[in-house]
Amino acid sequence: MSDSYISTDQEKALAILSGPSLSIVLASLGTSTAAVTLPELSESFQDHGVNPALVVSAYILATTAFIVPVGRAGDLWGRRSVLVVSLCLYTLGALLALQAPTLPILIASRFIQGMGAAGMMAMPLALVRDFIPSGRVGRWMGAMGTMSAIGTASGPAIGGAVVATFGWRAVYLLQIPLALAALALCFLYIQNLRHTNEHREFDLPGASVLAFSLAALTFLISDLAGGFDLAIAILAVAAGVAFLAFLWIEKRSVSPIIPLSLLRSKHVRVSLVMNAIVSLVMMGILVVGPFFLMHGLELTIAQMGLAMSVGPIASALSGIPAGRLTERIGANRAVLVGASAMVITTSLMAGLPYIFGLAGFLLAFLMLSPSYQIFLAALNTSVMAQTSEPDRGVTSGILNLSRNFGFILGAGAVSALFWSLADVEGNAGDLTVQIRAAMAGTFAICSFLSLGVVVFAVLLHRNQNSVPKTENRHS
Repeated sequence: MSDSYISTDQEKALAILSGPSLSIVLASLGTSTAAVTLPELSESFQDHGVNPALVVSAYILATTAFIVPVGRAGDLWGRRSVLVVSLCLYTLGALLALQAPTLPILIASRFIQGMGAAGMMAMPLALVRDFIPSGRVGRWMGAMGTMSAIGTASGPAIGGAVVATFGWRAVYLLQIPLALAALALCFLYIQNLRHTNEHREFDLPGASVLAFSLAALTFLISDLAGGFDLAIAILAVAAGVAFLAFLWIEKRSVSPIIPLSLLRSKHVRVSLVMNAIVSLVMMGILVVGPFFLMHGLELTIAQMGLAMSVGPIASALSGIPAGRLTERIGANRAVLVGASAMVITTSLMAGLPYIFGLAGFLLAFLMLSPSYQIFLAALNTSVMAQTSEPDRGVTSGILNLSRNFGFILGAGAVSALFWSLADVEGNAGDLTVQIRAAMAGTFAICSFLSLGVVVFAVLLHRNQNSVPKTENRHS
């Protein structure tokens, strides 16, 4: 009897979260498929004087800038409504990109898509907490991690095949029916939950200033690897002034975009820092790995692509088991397990490729990706469990924001560290040996960063154990 009830609950949960799950896949595909179109875009738009890489950057920028305001909008107006609007924006962006006559219009279309992707990333975690019983949240948080990994892993392969056969515009044509399918699933299975007893308005001034601050900070982090110059100084000042203005507005707002009580929570603050550090480390392997494989191990581009696909595939396969482990041992303990595993596997990434070459790289990457999934599923479960229902959307947005900043910082900082250790220009030695040594040094430092995450996780675990059972969030 109980088994039939469990089966019914699982089928209901699968139906409810099918639309949000597909949304996460699409949001990830939005980045990974666009990246493979860049070579053809360079040929198609040679006379525009605009960098085609902005097609990817505009999407990431919009997602980062709008993910927190969109999360708050979901809390105020209903998470299904915001997810539906986000999917519509994503579809509109795809339609415009499909017909874009110039590169600037294509970039603008991608910015619109990125705005939609912000909601497609923020809403699913909140919807898991809305509709899934507490004892089963972990596995669904893990499933959301799996969906993201599937989008990231399949994007280059799907995008490459589509571009080679039909051209770059077909990438956006492919996105449209998938987005419409996600829309249909959301309308069919998700009930729109709103807090009708609360009369709160959307803080448009706060949202605007926050979006500007995050955009400036994103550009700042992205450009840091190129060294400090006047543009960096201007971005730093702009981001700082905008952030101070945001805090001033929020203190006086009746319905702030980010409730300051949320940021006063030690649990939330420490979790955001841990999330950013671990994301930095994971982005490090994605930006450093290809250079190591091609220049350190002398693989071809095709061989490098196959080797780099091992990590995302392992992530996709380990997401749901990571969620079940979170349920079994508890979210806070699972955060500690995942962080400890990150220390071990980043250390292996520093040593095994240097000693055993490709076999060592593949083994370390196969172990690193599940470690990340354990940490991610546990941290999302832990933070969302501490969040009250009216703030779940904005909390999900903040979690995604910290992960995005970790990715952006990792792309610049870890890459700069790697090439600094390689010292290709200043060292006349064997390039292969230098690249291998740089790989080892980079991930030795990443293992120390992961060790810092373990320290944070221990402190957080002790703090949670010292809190009385009846205490509510934001203690």
